[in-house]
Amino acid sequence: MFQWLQTFMAVFEAKNFTQAAEKLFISQPTVSLHIQKLEELTGSELFIRNGRNHAVPTESAELLYVRAKQLDSLWETSLSEIKQLQGNTRIIYPIGASQTIGVYLLPQVLPQLQAAFPNYDFVIHIANSTTIFSKVEMHEYHVGLVESPMIAPTIERAIFTYDSLVLAGDPKSELWLLRETGSGIRAYTEQFFQHQNIIPQQKMEIASNEAILNMLQQGIGKTLLSDLSIRDLPSIPPPETISRPLFQIHHAEFPQDELQIALYKLLLETFQ
Repeated sequence: MFQWLQTFMAVFEAKNFTQAAEKLFISQPTVSLHIQKLEELTGSELFIRNGRNHAVPTESAELLYVRAKQLDSLWETSLSEIKQLQGNTRIIYPIGASQTIGVYLLPQVLPQLQAAFPNYDFVIHIANSTTIFSKVEMHEYHVGLVESPMIAPTIERAIFTYDSLVLAGDPKSELWLLRETGSGIRAYTEQFFQHQNIIPQQKMEIASNEAILNMLQQGIGKTLLSDLSIRDLPSIPPPETISRPLFQIHHAEFPQDELQIALYKLLLETFQ
């Protein structure tokens, strides 16, 4: 059944039977057979065929994909842990962090974390909060560190510290530099606009704190930023204090492992 699920995930991601077959190096009839077997097993149609082997996922497929990704990730983790018991492998451990946390906070605790878990190879993914929530839900990231107040039914979150937001850049500029939709800072910026009755006359969306900082250093635009990241840029507090919690998140259906517990303890000790 694992092979059927691997085929299913390939079709779901490609939305195409032929492309899935090419990716998996199997024939297209084999792909169709695997999907047929899964549809018989689940008693539900998974894809609506739409000519030229195009596959439109059904609602059942959407649910199965999430579960299949979780199962695949858990299987890989289990294999790594079993091999580690035999002393012949290292464990790859993916961590997702939103930009402010990933750039300014996480590097301060990674050396201690690596020292405490010398057999682990950490893979740090810097992304916006929405992406990290999604990846943790899929169990592609074992743990996430996010700035957004968003919630999800399958996600448990715990606050490890707070940061404050400031207005940085040229206060007279009409150009607002905004992070992309889905980032934690964008959510707080939209709330700030609503509370202050601000309708930006000009705005530019940039999916990188570093790029925004470079723009500000050139004297271009203004923005709402974490006080952790403003460096020596001119900044002022907003009319109303904006203090936001920073969270560690994990999937509620998977017990916290010892590394997640150790990471949270380190974050608390370092930043509270």
